[in-house]
Amino acid sequence: MLAIIYADLRNQALVVVIFGLMGTGKTTLARALGAALGWPVLHSDAVRKHLAGMAPTARAPLEFGKGIYAEDFSARTYAEMRRLAAAPLAAGGSVILDASFKRAQERELVHELAREHGARVVWVYCQCAAQVVRERLGIRLTNLQAISNGRVELLEAQAHDFDPLRREDRPLLRLNTGRELAVVLEELKSFVQNFL
Repeated sequence: MLAIIYADLRNQALVVVIFGLMGTGKTTLARALGAALGWPVLHSDAVRKHLAGMAPTARAPLEFGKGIYAEDFSARTYAEMRRLAAAPLAAGGSVILDASFKRAQERELVHELAREHGARVVWVYCQCAAQVVRERLGIRLTNLQAISNGRVELLEAQAHDFDPLRREDRPLLRLNTGRELAVVLEELKSFVQNFL
């Protein structure tokens, strides 16, 4: 009986949530994981700009929490991500979500989405040294293909506005993304494969 339950859990679809502060490598890592596993990836920055009628690489140098980054627009963005994620989950597939998920309520809604589709959620919290984050955000300003509008001057505000991680946000991998991408990706793939 236990073996059957264990097998059923291992055959569940996965929602892999790659989250954390800006500049910690979420999008790069989500793309790499999606390519490695052949899973769809939903990037909050791209979804947000689509909802606003903007090109993914359009710049929106707004103040923290304003415009398309206001709470109500962010709620719309996360709702649209859940809507888009429902299609592969309904088909029995897995999906990767790339966003800050700074609100505990938004994280809880991902759990609800997974439960509705008989899927499981795994959480990957990206973190690295502050100096690395600042360097990345500086480089991003010159990258015309970047979809994120994260900037150094917004980092502290985002960190203070981030709801603490909860016991419910598990299984959780706290991933040091300050290393070579290939090394980080291997650690992430190993974590995810524990649930496949």
